[in-house]
This record gives sequence, structure tokens and C-alpha cells, in this order.
Amino acid sequence: MRIVAEGHAPRALERMSISANRDCLQRRYDAIVVGTGLTGSWVAKELSEAGLKILVIEAGHLVPLHDAIDTQMWTPARRKKAAGRQPVQSRHPAYAIQNPQLFVDDVDNPYSVGEGHEFVWIRGRQVGGRSLIWGGVALRFSDYEFRSADHCGTGINWPLSYSEIAPWYEKVEQFLHVRGTRENLAQLPDGFFTAAAELSARESDFKKTIEETWPTRKVIPCRAVAGLARNTLTSTLLAALGSGNMTLFPDAVVSHLLIDSDDGLVRGVALTDRETKDVFEAWGRVVVLCASTIESVRILLNSRCREHPDGVGNSSGCLGKYIMDHASVTLEGQTRGPVTFAPAQLVGQRGISVPRYVNLDRQDRGFVGGYGMWGSIPCNSFEITGQARRWFLTSQLEVLPNDHNTITIDPERRDAWNIPTARVCLQYGENEALLKADALSSMSEMAAKAGLEWDCETSTVPGQFVHEVGGARMGTDRNHSVLNRFNQCWDAHNLFLLDGSCFVTSGWQNPSLTMMALAVRGAAFLVDGMKKRLFS
Repeated sequence: MRIVAEGHAPRALERMSISANRDCLQRRYDAIVVGTGLTGSWVAKELSEAGLKILVIEAGHLVPLHDAIDTQMWTPARRKKAAGRQPVQSRHPAYAIQNPQLFVDDVDNPYSVGEGHEFVWIRGRQVGGRSLIWGGVALRFSDYEFRSADHCGTGINWPLSYSEIAPWYEKVEQFLHVRGTRENLAQLPDGFFTAAAELSARESDFKKTIEETWPTRKVIPCRAVAGLARNTLTSTLLAALGSGNMTLFPDAVVSHLLIDSDDGLVRGVALTDRETKDVFEAWGRVVVLCASTIESVRILLNSRCREHPDGVGNSSGCLGKYIMDHASVTLEGQTRGPVTFAPAQLVGQRGISVPRYVNLDRQDRGFVGGYGMWGSIPCNSFEITGQARRWFLTSQLEVLPNDHNTITIDPERRDAWNIPTARVCLQYGENEALLKADALSSMSEMAAKAGLEWDCETSTVPGQFVHEVGGARMGTDRNHSVLNRFNQCWDAHNLFLLDGSCFVTSGWQNPSLTMMALAVRGAAFLVDGMKKRLFS
């Protein structure tokens, strides 16, 4: 049975009507949105609330909310059994405390990597996508990122400035109730904060020590979305359903775009039923891809046709190139002493952040770009008075855009729905190695100065931090980019990419807030185009 939601939202998304037919696919929609994660749900909300009739497609099923957040049923034996089909997904840092059903089955969803490469592709195919495992960290980019070429002398600038995206940041922050403190830092602009985040006593001591010793290093409370607002099921997606203009169609895997042979525009999407493997189609005046960075690029590359022989959006040759993520290095250890019991919380809802402080006004460190830190002292809230607790400090390292880091199609491998799979090639270079060494040195001296002893040092491999971006970058020149400054495809003006694939640089900040702000901005541009009848 397929769940299809139409019309006004009931009290909870889980109470949607159930339909076994595809009647909803007989009409042509104003827009088709692919993906229900952090960006797709925002696009759905903005378009539907503007009065557009939209079809929102999700490759996975609807997970009842209580199942999504309840991990008590997952005994070690059940978790071990699940991990047998999730050798990649089980490498996610939080896999051990999450519901394994929120991660894809690696057997059904294979991918490949280039020879000598390693890439961990963490995916969640369900209504809500990876928002169900999102930690909630919400940091703004600054012009150090948007004008990166000016500051660093490498790559290209984004086709927009911080001032242009600031109002869209604020709209997202207001709706999601981001917590934080105003710090007046150029490298981490202040946001619209509905409450102040707090530091533990040990974190306050750490802040005092570090800022007195190194005045350029600021220790601030982590900026994050707290509670269920992180989950699109109870926030943006529910709001979209409440508009009465959204049809939600899960369990439908998009294989490629449908192209008009007369003008090369996108007319819809080809779908495969997740359960029955039946193939069918959906039609819309506009298509918006929010399937996640790698998946959106995969769909475009799999849409090769006479009108777009190298994939839709690839006339510049940039499609699939310049993918990035964040490398990371972590120190952790034990702290001791009496503490007050605190309820369990995900790291990210509280803790500390150390905004980037290297290579801001001068590139004088022997490497390009920078890093920021986040952590917790103690590292979680599961402690019991008198017992040892773990602290950690992690540096997120900026990864530079490089045309050798690519997403392509593996011609010899297909997934469970007979769709050609992605091949990912992402390697860290000398600059990332220098960043890592500098960050590790900085964290070591900071921990030592604060009296923190560490017994463990770990690093992530490409993809493992789940911050992949790029592959269909924005730009002002169609010869060197896939999308224009409003995320509209140069080669098909009724196609938009409103997820992390549009990123030009990775920055050091968690990308989620910027993805959402760009999605809302792009959706507003799309709505304006609809009003002007730019899409037939």
C-alpha cells in the first residue's frame, strides 16, 4: 500500500490517508519536488504556501515518528543483524545510538569509488530524509566563504554575497527557533536567536582559559536547532501539507528526468516503485531536485539524451566536478569530578564552538582556508554523578574545490531498481593535510592549557562526516558552472537544484543552514517566475 497525502494536514503527518493507486500522477503539477529532507521540505513549504500545486516525491517510506526516535527496541543483537546489510551506514559516528532503519540498506543501494579512493556515503531514504538523524548545528557562512576566491586566491567566488542571503538565513532561523548567542564575529555572523544556549561549568572554564591565552580564539555556545524542529516531519513538511496544495508521494525512486525533444526542457521525472519495481512517470511545469548532493547529480547524469548528451546541465563540463565535504580530526578523553545529572541530549544541542581564526585577513599559515571546532566537556549528558565522562573537541577542516574530485556514473553497476549507480572520487590533498596538522596542534595546546587529558585521536575519511556538497555549482558564467545565482539550471530553465550540490566552496561551517537558506531563496525566485508566467 502506498501512502499518498493530499489536502489539509491532520494533527500529525502520520495520519495521512492511504491509497493503493497512482491517481495523483494523472495531473500535471506546477512543480515536482524530489526529496523530503532539510531542503526539499523547505521548498515544499514555500511553493505550496504560495499557492502552487506541487507533487513531492520521496524514494523511501514514512517512518512513524515514535519509531524514528525510539531506539530502545534495538538490542545489540538486532543492531548487529541490521549492520550486516549496512557495512557503510554503520560507519556513521552516531549509528550506534540511532535507529538503523533511518539509514539505507547498502546491499540494495550500492555505489562505487575510484581506484585507490575511499568514500563513505551515508544516506537516509525515508520521508524526512537525513533530517531524522541531523544533529541540528546551524551556522551561517560569511563573506570569507562567499568571496573565498578574493580572500584565498583559489577557485571562484559564489555568485552572491552574504548580504544577499542574510534575510533568508533569518527566515529559516525564525521558523526553526535556533539557539545561540550574539558574538559580533565577522567570520561567523550572528543569527536570529530565539534563546541563548548555555555552557556547562567546565565549558565556561575552558572558554575563560582559552580566550585569556589566545585572544583571537573565541569559545562560544554551539548554535543549534533544538528539539523536534530538527525533524521535517514535525516542522516544514507538516506546514507544507497544511497548505492544502501538496501531494506527498513516497516509495518512488527517481531514475532520470523526462526531457522534451522539441526544446530540451524538463517535463517530469521517471519513477520506479520501491516495492513492486513498476516503472511510471510524473509530470510538472518545473522540477526541483533536493535529493541530496550525490543523488541529485546522479539523476542529472542518468538523464543523458539527444538534447543533453552528457547529462542535463553539463554543457559546461562542470556537472559532477568539484565535490567537497569536511575532513575532521578529533581529540577526546576523560574528565572526572562531581556533576549534576542531566537528561540525555544529542551533542549539537549544547556544547562549544570555536569559530575559524586562521587565515582570515592574511593567508600566512602555509595553507589555504581554515577550520572551526566544536565539542563538549563533558561530551554527552548520559553521565551519573561521580563517574568518568568523556570530553571531545573536533576540528572541521575546509576541503578545497578540485576538478579531480568527481561524481560519475558506474556503467557496470546498478541498484535494486535497475538504476545505474554513482561512482564517487574524493581525495584529500596536501592543503587538507596541512590544515589537519595545524588543527591538531591547536587543539592539543588548547586542551593542555585547560588541563584536559586525551587518550584518543581520530580522523574521518571522505564522506564520513556527512557534509558532502558541490557537483553542480552555482556561478555567473554558464561556461564554468551548472546553475545560475538562483540555483536555476543554465541548460534547462525549468529545472532547479536546491540542495548541497550547488555549493561553490565547503567553508568550515556545517552546511545545513546555508542549504536551507539557499533553498528558500531559490523557491522565492521560482514562485516569482511562476507569477510572471516564465514556465509553460
